[in-house]
Amino acid sequence: KPKNYKGIINDHFNSLIEANKFEIEFEKKVDNFDEVKKYIGVRLYNEEYVDYIGREFTIGKEFGGDIYSMIVFDFPHSISSIKPEQIKNWGKSIDELFEIGIQNIKEKYPLTITKEDFNTFDIWFVNSDHFFTPNILFDIENLKKLSGTNGLLIGIPHRHSAIIYPIENLEIVKAMNGIFPAIHNMNIEGPGSLSNKVFWYKDEIFTEIPYKIQDGKLQFFPPENFLKMLNELNT
Repeated sequence: KPKNYKGIINDHFNSLIEANKFEIEFEKKVDNFDEVKKYIGVRLYNEEYVDYIGREFTIGKEFGGDIYSMIVFDFPHSISSIKPEQIKNWGKSIDELFEIGIQNIKEKYPLTITKEDFNTFDIWFVNSDHFFTPNILFDIENLKKLSGTNGLLIGIPHRHSAIIYPIENLEIVKAMNGIFPAIHNMNIEGPGSLSNKVFWYKDEIFTEIPYKIQDGKLQFFPPENFLKMLNELNT
């Protein structure tokens, strides 16, 4: 046990108590949009988690692959899904709530973006202690330094990390053989596992690049438009 074991336990239970108190008081004003607006956020979840808690009790959109984009309350001590009945008196559309939630999270949670040497090629690595690192996907179009002539390979294996690779030339073939297993393994390790999927981002569209790893061997099943891009790089 760590030396401060008791302190860790006490802090955990105190945090739970504070969270419960806050949410009880919050329920009294949940119909007042101006009061709750600053707590609205958007978080990405795995579809399995959403099915487990009950999709009907959430407000969200399919993002792509096995990822679901959910509107949440981002409280000081916890994160809670916003239920459909809670927004009835707000007078806001779901699209408006998404816009507000995405902006709130962007302003509250900075991201650390670094260029890293990944074997024989470079990647952009996004890493943060908070739970909203994958939200970089909502802002990718505005981060010009991350852009690639032929789009980006993107993975969000867990809540604290994202890997981004700009596609410029046939180095992409070598990069795929390193990035896909890395995202797969990071998703297994966690914490807060999100998705082992890899996406090609091009012209504001996220396209999944299916793959599987079996008996230590990596196989790709790229869609036609991705293959077309690779063939054009080869000419």
